[in-house]
Amino acid sequence: MVRLTHERVLLIGDVQLQLQSALAEALPGAHVTSVATVFDGIAELATGSFTAVLAAAEPIERRPEAAVRTLRELAGDGRLVLFGHPTLELLSQKMLQFGCDDYIITPAGAAELQQMFGRPPMRISPPATADEAPASDQEPAAGETEASPLDLLASLPYAEIFLDAMLQNPHNAPAAAVSQINERLGSSLAMRYVRKKDGPIEIPQGWVAVSQTVRVSNEEAGTLHLLSEPEPAQDEASARHLLAQIAQLFGKVASLQDRHNRLQKLAITDEMTGLYNARYFRHFLTRIIDRAKLMRFPVTLLLFDIDDFKKYNDLYGHGAGDEILKQTAQLMRRCCREHDLVARIGGDEFAVVFWDKEGPRQPLEPGKQVGVSRPPQTPLQIFERFKKLIAGSDFSGLGQSGRGRLSVSGGLAVFPYDAQDVDELIKAADDCLMFGAKQSGKNTIYLVDGDEPNTPP
Repeated sequence: MVRLTHERVLLIGDVQLQLQSALAEALPGAHVTSVATVFDGIAELATGSFTAVLAAAEPIERRPEAAVRTLRELAGDGRLVLFGHPTLELLSQKMLQFGCDDYIITPAGAAELQQMFGRPPMRISPPATADEAPASDQEPAAGETEASPLDLLASLPYAEIFLDAMLQNPHNAPAAAVSQINERLGSSLAMRYVRKKDGPIEIPQGWVAVSQTVRVSNEEAGTLHLLSEPEPAQDEASARHLLAQIAQLFGKVASLQDRHNRLQKLAITDEMTGLYNARYFRHFLTRIIDRAKLMRFPVTLLLFDIDDFKKYNDLYGHGAGDEILKQTAQLMRRCCREHDLVARIGGDEFAVVFWDKEGPRQPLEPGKQVGVSRPPQTPLQIFERFKKLIAGSDFSGLGQSGRGRLSVSGGLAVFPYDAQDVDELIKAADDCLMFGAKQSGKNTIYLVDGDEPNTPP
């Protein structure tokens, strides 16, 4: 485990000095502040920061949830641990649901505190020199004890695992870290991470689970489960303390992942409309065309803009123009399927990428080549529905006469029929928009090689 240094510990309610001597032995370099009551502890937390808060369970027994929630909020990223007599264990276990990270049954020794604070476990045998190191396939030497699954879990290089998970899979680093951890464990231990929005895990028959809440910015993000085959010699308290340490690391990784996802969303999203921006539109179109070449399905690109949009800006102001863009984006998003991409790629210009999520149709005869067929007119039908919606919508910024005043024009092109790559497809759709729909009177959509522009009746 990662060794924690420069600990600042707030000890609340240790009136019988059950933990002070053990803390001094377990953490000789720690700064320990001891106060008598929860109220004194709240005052200390309001004026200073601590890496850990150890609070007696007995004084908070009357209103435990409120006390734990308050301490949790004030402790920030610090560890919150309850301690008390074995008769208070059920109460302490329940408080894990309200922000408590762990609990200690008193009297507690220095070894238990060292394990909880992330100190390396005691060596199973004296360190061997290079000449004395046994081969990996040899049996343990006389006097040595074979490492238990928990010893193996405690000795994993967590800094390396989490950094690698964040670099290789920044979108879901906790899951990637769990995968790496499980690869290094034996068959008698397994770790699972379940996000708060996911359902409960399935525990294999005959196995037991120890669970720990993972928090991000004091909010519950998920639950870390350690599954194991029940063994009489297994120390459940040790497993629980070890899992609490790992859960803290998971919380930090999940926090970094959330930050990464937020920054990425900002980078690929149009701030005004909430649609994807031009940068991501081109990236997605490139990727989906590469996929279409391999799987042999068509990709349809629709480019459209609002007719005479500058006139609305000039007459009603840029505030009204912004509202038109936002409502236009919402209406088009409503018309499209979930997997189609809708983007704002310039002032009042939008793009929609339609593609077949189900893939190409299978051949009727074994061994027959999978062909591509001209796509149905679904994109055209979607655009017609969109035109009716935008024509019938109330745009409050245009005043009482706003309904029916807006119109849109579009150009539509299909890969691989009208173009063979991204640049050609964009140009083909743009030419249809500028030289087809616009020159034919606007409020229309133009198709490459279409017999007639599709205009309203």
